[in-house]
Amino acid sequence: MSPRRIPTKGELLRLQRLYRNDRKIAEFLGGDVTEHLVAYWRRKKGIPLYSLPKFSEKEILEVWDRFGDDFHAGMELGISKAAFYNWRRRYKITRKPAALKLEQLSLELFTNNRSSPKRAGAGRQTIIQKIFAQRLGRKEVASGERYDIEPDIAMVDRRADVVLRLFHEYGITYVWNPSRIILSLDGAAGDDRAGGAEALKAIRHFARLQQIRNCLEIGEGDGLQVALEQGLVLPGQLIAGTGAQITILGCIGAPALVVGAKEMAGLWAQGKLSCEVPETIRINVSGRLPRGVLVRDVAHQIVVHLLGIGSDRRMIEFNGPAVDQMSIADRFTLCCLVASAGVSGAVTPFDATTRRYVNPRARRPFTPLSSDRDAVYAADLTLDVNTMTPILAGPNNACTVIPVEELAGVPVQQIFLGGAANGRFDDLKIAADVLKGKHTSADTRLFIQPASRMVLLEALKKGLIRVFVEAGAIVLNPGRSLEGRTAHILAAGEKGLTTAADFPCDGEGDIYQVSSATAAASALSGQVTNPAGRVRI
Repeated sequence: MSPRRIPTKGELLRLQRLYRNDRKIAEFLGGDVTEHLVAYWRRKKGIPLYSLPKFSEKEILEVWDRFGDDFHAGMELGISKAAFYNWRRRYKITRKPAALKLEQLSLELFTNNRSSPKRAGAGRQTIIQKIFAQRLGRKEVASGERYDIEPDIAMVDRRADVVLRLFHEYGITYVWNPSRIILSLDGAAGDDRAGGAEALKAIRHFARLQQIRNCLEIGEGDGLQVALEQGLVLPGQLIAGTGAQITILGCIGAPALVVGAKEMAGLWAQGKLSCEVPETIRINVSGRLPRGVLVRDVAHQIVVHLLGIGSDRRMIEFNGPAVDQMSIADRFTLCCLVASAGVSGAVTPFDATTRRYVNPRARRPFTPLSSDRDAVYAADLTLDVNTMTPILAGPNNACTVIPVEELAGVPVQQIFLGGAANGRFDDLKIAADVLKGKHTSADTRLFIQPASRMVLLEALKKGLIRVFVEAGAIVLNPGRSLEGRTAHILAAGEKGLTTAADFPCDGEGDIYQVSSATAAASALSGQVTNPAGRVRI
């Protein structure tokens, strides 16, 4: 019997934030781990008991009377819905606020058919509708209406060279507002074709001429990751961006609309974007992820379902207890991958997790928004993740998902781990835990690409890069383009696994999208492998 592995201090702190007490942590770790053993580990590592924030009965009652809803009241105090409910129960606050009682009374008096469809309007607006209405100075807007609107941020994440050429065709010398423009040079000139260097030179010159301060150099990494790390994007803002993966920014409650190069050039020139208010599909994710199943597996299932019902040009809003428990890195992955379903954007709710991430990074005040309780959605879907298993998407398209077990044992020649969807520290840590002290298969090439310079520095500091190099992996520069392309060149008959957000296969082989856990486990065996027995989450 192998000796029990003692969790690190960082792992215990993360578990404590999730489960709060030693008994639940012990239940999660399973085996013969007891509550007293967890307490012993805590004391040895200098971790105190989890202490909840203290709120008086007056504070809880005041917030409850204002919102009448555990979720929104908890968000106001920076705690979860369940935490606010517990505080309310502690003070025996069970009555509904008086304002809500009057509202319910008026509905009973004046509405004969309670099952009649909800009317979109004030008090029944989604996040994206609220943002449009706020910028237009209106109380509400309806989905499908077209407006000329000025977004808070115009981010060019892909093909800045094309946007620049189209902007010059307007004959305008200066952009509308350089402080609201973010340029990412990682992928700004497309692939590494001839002329790419000249295009990058022109973009850098243009940024200096226009005094665009937020011009993110190639060495910084993936522009979307860097924009979040540096607090350039904040909750409640409306983002317009090129590149399908701009939907990523919704992971902090900042809906981002995908626009074309021509629309972006017009925005640079005129300061307005003509677009429709997108309909919203709400997806409630419930349950608890089984061992070996990551958010990436959930996202693939969601994409297949969205493609089946038709989600083109619609906004996706994620909710549910499983989403509440996700880290920002997990929400990043979730909002990134749904882009392959052709959506207009994606957003997760602003909560205590978002607040903890954004507050240290924010460069200016921000006002988060949330959907009304009675918001009208184009569709309302629920996904229970309790019985999910690790899956693959592909080959070479996101329309098909296959349980990992069905392809278990199939040889894999090349694996790419990193990029836009899974290149953050949390993803690399999962892979490093699987690879530590082992070596990849001699028949499989493993490429690792951190999403940004900051991710790379943290991985270096925590020893992850050493683990990868000792395991035989090839570590690439931060980002998601250029050098990363070499990790997707497959010969005829070869098979590859990738955690990239798309299927950039430059050869003739088959490529499947997988989670970072499946990628790392498969790299060790040289064949498609279920990670359930190799990971602790």
